[in-house]
Amino acid sequence: MIEELQFVPLKAPLSNKALLAYRKDAAWSSPLPTTTAQDARGKVQWVSVEWKTKQIGIARLELAPPEFCYLSELIVSSKFRGRGVGRWFMARIEQYCHAQGIRRLLLESGDGTESFYKAQGFVADPLLPNLLKKNINPLQRKMFLPLGR
Repeated sequence: MIEELQFVPLKAPLSNKALLAYRKDAAWSSPLPTTTAQDARGKVQWVSVEWKTKQIGIARLELAPPEFCYLSELIVSSKFRGRGVGRWFMARIEQYCHAQGIRRLLLESGDGTESFYKAQGFVADPLLPNLLKKNINPLQRKMFLPLGR
């Protein structure tokens, strides 16, 4: 299945209807984020993971190059959890951010997700303990694959 996944930067913000469906599937109840594509702090980029042309996961990236990307709204459809899709998606998000010249990923983990992010190399920020961070290091021992795979 993993070899059939595609990473897709979306050309337009995710619709509220689609976002609400993902949030319902993930049992989230927090307010919807604003969908502004550009503001003074940086750029918002929605990305998705697709399997056989079906969107199975989404993420909202708040890009503030060169320093960081704040990752929010990372949701993989419940039907595809536990199959490595989240790890695959995180690796592609990191690759995408690296290509944008970004040095660090930041996020707040939701209930029960902290161990997933820590397994991906995120650590608690000593100044803001509710945030997890990960420095993007292109010299780490890993191979970046083409964005489509």
